[in-house]
Amino acid sequence: MNALVIGGTGIISTDVVKLALARGWDITLLNRGQHSKAPAGAHSIECDARDEGAMQKALEGKYFDVVANFIGFLPEQIEQDIRIFNGKCAQYIFISTCCTYHKPDGNYLTTESTPLKNSNSLYGQRKIACEEALNHAFREKDFPVTIVRPNWTYNITTIPFIMSSWRQPWTLIDRLQKGLPIIVPGDGASRFTITHAADFAEGFVGLMGNQHAIGHAFHITGEEALSWNQYLETIEKITGYQAKVIHIASDFIVKVIPTLHDDLLGDKALTFLFDNTKIRQFVPGFAAKIPYAQGVKASIDYLKAHKELQTVDTEYAANYDKVLAAYGPALH
Repeated sequence: MNALVIGGTGIISTDVVKLALARGWDITLLNRGQHSKAPAGAHSIECDARDEGAMQKALEGKYFDVVANFIGFLPEQIEQDIRIFNGKCAQYIFISTCCTYHKPDGNYLTTESTPLKNSNSLYGQRKIACEEALNHAFREKDFPVTIVRPNWTYNITTIPFIMSSWRQPWTLIDRLQKGLPIIVPGDGASRFTITHAADFAEGFVGLMGNQHAIGHAFHITGEEALSWNQYLETIEKITGYQAKVIHIASDFIVKVIPTLHDDLLGDKALTFLFDNTKIRQFVPGFAAKIPYAQGVKASIDYLKAHKELQTVDTEYAANYDKVLAAYGPALH
């Protein structure tokens, strides 16, 4: 079985590629070759996935059992993929997002039948448009699409926590070490689902080549949903540092830093729990096995062992300072 992975070197896709290779898949990565190299055993095609002519030329005469697009964000990009891959693959897997789901919905537990609507997330709205284009192609052209929706997924190089830098995750540890305030939106009691990439990969690879999954959408998430206070307490226990916590309303934070609107009000500030019944039905034996305490400890240990990664996101630190300065009078 052969698969083309568009992207393939990101936080989520790296674990997927490694697991697929371990299970005997013949994997080809298509990207611009500007980031990490392909894992041992994988093939590479250097090509700009946004250049339709270059894509057609690079893939001429090739057929894939699976095409997985990890970097499709706009409907016009997906329309291009439909033109390129219709009739040239047995399954096309689109990586969407759980930000497509209606937040907050009337039901506390999110399933694949939860309405797709997120007025506070442009990212979610664009992914919804991508899904709609693919579902139309499935109905009208028999385009063999499977849609997968991850929630916040991390690997060993990242430390997932609200109000922290994903680009330079050591920023959070640096603040803890220096005794600087750690902002937790709201009262910190909202529960949020975080997923380790290795767990996500188990579900994803299980869907690869699964013809029964054609035309279906799945979310693949962890099932541990701690509050933000509990996530921070876990990090405190691992690092031995005590956080100087300041709870600030999400609306206030967004008023000071408008660029955080989508991330907070469209996603992480809300309780978000998932029912994984469907993925377990299609991938028997699937289970999220890596709890946050285990996964984030591995991440912190990894960053401690790589001093070149112990850098601070100065832009994010400046945002912290802006919020704290604006909120200052309320602290006294």
